[in-house]
Amino acid sequence: MSSQGSAALLPASAERLSTVSPRRSVSRHQHDDALNRMDQRATPEAMRRRRCTVEHPFAALKYRIFGHPRLLMRGLLGAAAEMAIATTVWNLKRAISMLGAKGLRAKLA
Repeated sequence: MSSQGSAALLPASAERLSTVSPRRSVSRHQHDDALNRMDQRATPEAMRRRRCTVEHPFAALKYRIFGHPRLLMRGLLGAAAEMAIATTVWNLKRAISMLGAKGLRAKLA
């Protein structure tokens, strides 16, 4: 073909391309396999058991140590710091109740 012949085809092919529907794409998460395995393990019975295990200490911390159901600090870092202090206090109180104050001092020394 001559250059004139191929130039004549350009407008028609460009018109045809503009009528083609947009391409389809499939997006996947980087850790899609791990997320699928997690979904398979997260049965209703497993979630019920986990809720029973985790919720009681967390609720006890919020109500007994803080005295109210909200965290005082805002943001993830503040909440994490507040929970770290609360869990340390909780664990110290439990250790004192099991060992006594003198026993805990002896163990820590």
